[in-house]
Amino acid sequence: MRVVLDVGQYISAVIYQGGYPSQLLEAWEAQKFDILISPPILADIHRVLHYPRIVKLHRWNTERIGKFIQTLTTDTVLTPGRLELDVVKDDPDDNKIVACAVEGKADYIVSSDVHLAKLGNYQRISIVPPRHLLAQLEQ
Repeated sequence: MRVVLDVGQYISAVIYQGGYPSQLLEAWEAQKFDILISPPILADIHRVLHYPRIVKLHRWNTERIGKFIQTLTTDTVLTPGRLELDVVKDDPDDNKIVACAVEGKADYIVSSDVHLAKLGNYQRISIVPPRHLLAQLEQ
């Protein structure tokens, strides 16, 4: 199974240990599915993890953030990040998530974002909340 997680899933996983996004990263580490990621998504994760208000929540130093980004870079399936789409009209920044999924031939996009959820699916790629994918993995 090939899955793209939106940026919010990574941030939530870092901040809220034990939550659904954190459980998804644990399942990925247990090799229950492959994560697809692109350079634009990696850059966004890196940027958001350095926001002062986010740093106060996760309390990671720059080195730990760097190691997390490096793990994502080396242990996931990296797509080129060159495809440009204009399908998420309400939040164009979310187009990079859909583009990564298309480039990597994903089965799912995992997101709690209302703009992505509105799509429901795109080119046979289902857009689901994290708890839905966790349920799929349990079956």
